[in-house]
Amino acid sequence: MASQQTPIPGNYYVNKTGQLIKVRYILYCGGDISHVILEYLDGHRMFVELDEWRWLDLTRYSDWYLEKESETEQGV
Repeated sequence: MASQQTPIPGNYYVNKTGQLIKVRYILYCGGDISHVILEYLDGHRMFVELDEWRWLDLTRYSDWYLEKESETEQGV
């Protein structure tokens, strides 16, 4: 499933394997987002086009955390 979220610099996202990824920068071309620069916790940076961003299937960390916390409270 493709991510439909707009990348926001400074926000953390979680991929399907549970890795935290931070949006470091957004590059614009003609007023539209063209590329996103991501940074993993180990410092590794990845430069992706907006189309690639959409297919990374990331979840905003705050949303992911709240969902996991809710599952824990429900005993799932």
